[in-house]
Amino acid sequence: MLLQHQLRGTVRLAANGSCALTLSRFDLLAASPSARFWAADGASLAELSTGRPFSPLPLNSTFRNATIELPFSRPLPRLLALYDPDTSSDLGHVFLSNNGTGSDLDADPGTVEIGLEAAVGSEYYMAFGWSDPKANSPAMIHSDVVVAGFTEEGMPFAEDYYISDYTECTLGKDDSPVSGVCPDKVYDEGSNHSSLVYGHRRDGVSFVRYARKLDTEDAKYDVPVDASNEMAVVWAIGKLRPPDTLRPHYLPQNHGGPRNMNFGFARLNLSERVDNCLGPLDADNKEDQERIIADGKTPLVVTAAPAVHYPNPPNPEKVIYINKKEAPLLKVERGVPVTFSMQAGHDVALYITSDPVGGNATERNKTEVIYAGGRDAHGVPATPTDLVWLPDRNTPDLVYYQSLYEPKMGWKVQVVDGGLSDMYNNSVLLDDQQVTLFWTLSPDSQSISIAARGEKKSGYLAIGFGSGMVHSYTYVGWVGNDGVGRVKSYWIDGKSAAAELRGFSVSSVHVKFGVLALLLAVSQPLNAKFRPSRPANGEVPSRNRILWEYLHVITGRLGIVVGIVALFTGMKHLGHRYDSENVEELTWALMLWVLSVIVIVLSLEYKEVKRRISERSISGHWVLGNSEEDDSVELLHPDGTARNSGSSTSGVMEVQLEPLNR
Repeated sequence: MLLQHQLRGTVRLAANGSCALTLSRFDLLAASPSARFWAADGASLAELSTGRPFSPLPLNSTFRNATIELPFSRPLPRLLALYDPDTSSDLGHVFLSNNGTGSDLDADPGTVEIGLEAAVGSEYYMAFGWSDPKANSPAMIHSDVVVAGFTEEGMPFAEDYYISDYTECTLGKDDSPVSGVCPDKVYDEGSNHSSLVYGHRRDGVSFVRYARKLDTEDAKYDVPVDASNEMAVVWAIGKLRPPDTLRPHYLPQNHGGPRNMNFGFARLNLSERVDNCLGPLDADNKEDQERIIADGKTPLVVTAAPAVHYPNPPNPEKVIYINKKEAPLLKVERGVPVTFSMQAGHDVALYITSDPVGGNATERNKTEVIYAGGRDAHGVPATPTDLVWLPDRNTPDLVYYQSLYEPKMGWKVQVVDGGLSDMYNNSVLLDDQQVTLFWTLSPDSQSISIAARGEKKSGYLAIGFGSGMVHSYTYVGWVGNDGVGRVKSYWIDGKSAAAELRGFSVSSVHVKFGVLALLLAVSQPLNAKFRPSRPANGEVPSRNRILWEYLHVITGRLGIVVGIVALFTGMKHLGHRYDSENVEELTWALMLWVLSVIVIVLSLEYKEVKRRISERSISGHWVLGNSEEDDSVELLHPDGTARNSGSSTSGVMEVQLEPLNR
């Protein structure tokens, strides 16, 4: 029975007749250092706890399709498990028969059993089936598939579906037909011909095993399977829409994504033996447990109900639910009181313990520490009992909530810093009540412990000691891009601003565009310094002069665009960093300002173009004395060529003399 860490394999007595078990095709994700192969008489907590190690082989590394020899001394144990005695956790077990193997189930020769496994979330479906044999190539349309997954309650299911269109199922109304990816039973004369055999979710991996007849004799919605010949099959994974009042069935959503990752086609012959197993699936998110963050205002409602996918087997028949979530991971803050409203019945007394098993473990574990709760922490919905627990600085980072009367009904409690008022003796509000400074003096007044908490978003938080800002000793704290908090000390000897206290970083989009805008702005005077000389009247501009003019115009205009982008990204960064409520209004004001500037520039450019056109209408018209170099009329002409303002197409220059007393 697979329980955790994607454990699987085949157990047999060694073929050479020695006292050893051969474990073949052994898969296991790395377990804890204390986990071992374990011999016991049964799978209950009491039987496992009284068992013994079967092999000294450590199991804190990953095994992929491994073959292992496990020597043993007779007699052969009734049960072989992978067991962690430190947490009383059963990773998986198998009952051994006299010949050293587990019992096999006989399969109906007219059926096929199929297992689907994927490292996906619990809200995803897995679909597999046979493509329409009449189609020229494998396709989803007219395919006969089984959709497998888990209900919102965590129960596995597998059901026949027929694909008539690339849409979610639309139930027909009046004369409109049913269409889309729909269960067979919603079609006329259709029915479900698959049956669930087994299913579980472990370590973020879904596994469902089901059986179906090779030939269901339903030629309209099912594909008859020829087990001796190769046939086209289809598969897909995607999110599953739960039932509602309009659609009473679980409906696969469009799988989307790339082919061969979210969906695909293959050819399969059921009579051929294929072994392409690559080892255990390793999901990115192995924790399916819900997480609850406690606060000091809202009570946590504690009830008890049957276990569905309890994360810490072996588990009892019922476990603790908090706010209707099965054995969630609970997160609390030191200094913040937690109120439990006990409504689990009088046979469930809650207590907070250092022992991962619980169940009044003091007799078994002499080092158990009880932090809250006990025999009086029980109640029912009609008359609930409140248990108030205040984690403090002496509470470890990890404890457990458990029942006093039965072990392993609860799960983990993460205790984090945050309730600073309980951890420090003194506090004062600073910065218009936006910063709180906490401190505690040591008993001999030789040292001080300090902490600071900011109430608004900021890049850093600094606390200084001195008579003023200048000549003060300052502690600066911040959270880096890696999510790790850091503290450094600074001596302030002036009011000139240093750059970013955390150091210069170009990780944000705003900084990247800002740096680029500055570089483009600096390049303009440097560009002007190396400007090639202007050609004489009538001469063709040099190649360097033309390249310079292009570079000058392009960098200038690009600098304007990049600068505008830097302004907008900076406004967005301002809102994220300081939680400003007026960022949206300021962004609109900035947009209006930019649009106004664009309109003004375009208007001036239009007037300038009209002026130049009117001047060009008088060919070669010059006024004596206007011989100063003016690059403003020299740069790239609108027709895409560089020109000299003193040249004409005929090569003839006209000079007009004007009287001085005009």
